[in-house]
Order: sequence, then C-alpha cells, then structure tokens
Amino acid sequence: MLSLSWLIPAGILAAGLLRRLDLFLALSLLVALYDSLQAAGILLLAHSGLRRLRISGAAVAAKAPAMGTAMAPTDQRLPGAPTIAVIIPAWNEAATLGATLESVLAQVPQPEQVIVCDDGSSDDTLVRLAKGYGFEGEGRLRRSRSHPRLGLLAKEHGGKGDSINQAVAVSYAEVVLILDADTELLPGALAALEHRFALEPGLDAVSGTLLPHCPPSLQGRLFASFQRYEYARNHLWRLAWSQIDATLIISGACSAFRRQTLLDIGGFDPSSWVEDYEILHRLQRHRRDRGEPCRVRVEPSLAVRTEAPGHMGVFLRQRRRWAGGFLETLIRYRSMVGNRRYGVLGLLYLSHNTFTVASFLYPLAWFLAGLALLAHPPAGGLGGLGLLALISALVGLLLTGLSLEVYRRAFDRGEVSVLGSLIELSLRPFFYIPLNLLSHLWGYASCLSRHRSW
Repeated sequence: MLSLSWLIPAGILAAGLLRRLDLFLALSLLVALYDSLQAAGILLLAHSGLRRLRISGAAVAAKAPAMGTAMAPTDQRLPGAPTIAVIIPAWNEAATLGATLESVLAQVPQPEQVIVCDDGSSDDTLVRLAKGYGFEGEGRLRRSRSHPRLGLLAKEHGGKGDSINQAVAVSYAEVVLILDADTELLPGALAALEHRFALEPGLDAVSGTLLPHCPPSLQGRLFASFQRYEYARNHLWRLAWSQIDATLIISGACSAFRRQTLLDIGGFDPSSWVEDYEILHRLQRHRRDRGEPCRVRVEPSLAVRTEAPGHMGVFLRQRRRWAGGFLETLIRYRSMVGNRRYGVLGLLYLSHNTFTVASFLYPLAWFLAGLALLAHPPAGGLGGLGLLALISALVGLLLTGLSLEVYRRAFDRGEVSVLGSLIELSLRPFFYIPLNLLSHLWGYASCLSRHRSW
C-alpha cells in the first residue's frame, strides 16, 4: 500500500508525458472518487458527533442546573468531576508565558495544580516568573507565594516530552491538561473539561479546540487566514474519528489525559518529533492489545487561542517537523496497518494514512502532466479533462459547504464561512500547496536521513 501511494502521482505524471489522456483521467478519477468518499464519510461521522455533543450538553444542564454553562461557570464542581492539574512545558517562552498563566489562573473553577516546567530556558523566563509570582522553597517543585496552587519545576533541556513526564511525576491530580506556553485558555475551558470527564468516566483523553493567532503583519494575516480553515478541517476530522474510538491525533497545544493512563503507557516519548501524535498510537495499541476500548473525545468548549506560524521560515520548520514525525510514527507502528486486531483503526484509518503518504505530490503531478498534455494534446482533444475538473469542483464545493456548516454547529464558531472557504480554496494552489510540498519533502528527507536538527 505504501508503494501504491507513490505510484499514483508517478502514474499521473507519466500519463501526461506519454500523452495518455485515458490513463491520466482514470488515475485522477480514482483520486477524486477516493477523496470524495472519504470526505462524505468524515461528514457523516462528524454529524453523528454533533448529535452526541448536543446530548451531552443537555446531560450537563440536567445534572447540574445551578452550576452555569461552560461559558459562564460557577465555582461549584459537577458531581464526579476529576481533579485537574495544568502542566505548561516552557522553553524560551518569556514573551508569552505570562499571558498563558493568567488565562489559567482566571479559570472558574480553579485547577487543583498549575505546574510550569522550565526546560532549561536561556532567555529570561525564570527571571520573569520569579518577579511575577514569587516562587520560593528548596525542593524540586517550588511554590508561588501569591498563587499557592502554582508550582515551578526547573530542569535541564530535554525536550517537551521529557518536561511533561517530569511534571506528571510530581503532580497528584486525576487529570493533567497539557498546555503550550504560547496558548491561552478561553473562559469556561476548564469547566468544560471537567464536565467531559464527569460525563464519561471511561475517557482516556480529551482534545481541545485551537484558534490560531498570528502576528498582525500582512504575512501574518495571510498565514492566519489559511490556518484558520485548516484547523477547522482538522477539528472536524478528529471529531469524526472519535465517534468510533479510532482517534490518532490530538491537539498538541491543548490536550488532557488521565494521569494514570499516562503512567500506564510510560508517558510521552522524548525522542519523538511529534510526541502528541506518537502517544495516541501507543495508547491505542495499549488498549486494543488488552481488548479494551480507547476513548478519546474532542471538546469544543475546551477552547484556546494559540500562537501559529506567521512567517514562512517558521511555518516551513513546523510543517517539516510534522511531516517527518508523521512518517516516523507510521513506520514505527507499521505492524498496526491493515491489522484486523485493531479494527477500524488498523483497517481504515492507518490504511488511509499509508495510502495517502505521498498525496502531497498529487498537485505537482497534475500540474506537470497538465502542462505536458496542453503542450502536446492527444488526437482526441482534451474534452474529458475539463469535464472531470468541473465535476470535481462541484462535488468539492458541496462537501466543503456541508462540512463547514457541521463545524460551525458542532464547535459554535463563527470565524469561518463558506465564502471565506471558497477564497481560501482558490488561493491554496498558489501559496499553501507549494509550501506544503516543500515542507513534506524536507520532513520526509529529514526522517529517512535521521537528520533531527530543528
């Protein structure tokens, strides 16, 4: 299946160079049909998730009518709600950590613990923390004089995964919320997280909802507009797969786990490029090898505003890490691909990931093959090419509109619109797709060559 993934763009390009319009159309139709069926399936599952979210919202209202809503909570806790520790790994995040901490400390109800784990910062992160919160004590975990629930764990640089693991080791809450140091919780986020775990005691993890924020420059606004719709599609994807307990990706900037679950599987892997992605694969395998369900949910009201790349260099480095980490994780867990033991997860989700590992090359293959066909048209003309493009565009527009409507209803978001999505889709081939191609090539090459510098 991995070989087939690379053969499809190669076949599309070869068909164009050999003036084989029939082969070009057949392969293109295969890809378009696969993408349409996949999008329709995700849409149906996400719609099911929308119904489940409405039911759970009604359950919260019925169970705790005097406690307020997720967006206007009180300091009372829902019966059965777990204690929560917020863990903030930080490395050279002096510029953003203060706002992140204030967003956590302003939550109602308050978390049981807030632990900042400084990963050997070389900037003035520790100086600002000491000045703003007055940490004291000689032990490994120092306490804040002004906020007794707030602790500071300082360590040598070992990466995000190592920072999280060390903070989990000194925490005592039942659930740990892992929050990036450049990510701010919106009001009601912790209350929503409590509600989610209280309503589903068997949950292993909960993924937050990210709202990207970029610098207010022209380049920053351009990147923000693309990432806004990309994040919306990603959230809908996670909501869909969570309906059949087949989630393999969680929001790395904001995700919550049962503490005991993390301890059972050995915590995060500090050597992974994408520790949040790798740990879901390991968690799924751990549960399914024992014949147990792995329940991971998406909580729309666990909403955060996170710093997203607003410059080309930063964007390419981030996506290079994501692409390299995706391939690295797929190789590491290849025994799960197509394996009936892992049910829908192995037969569909991981098979899909393997089949589409080279999908970033499709636009380039279509572009080069199209140029070749236009330069030397086949004897029968190019009529079929235009018809395929028209049908694909119409189906894509329909599915995009329906998906955005489900997202807006499920996540109660107004930052995306059908018109905005059409503009974004129209501009993607001239900006986002070329950057995606470059970052994937860079990431895959780095993964295969084991070149792990950042």
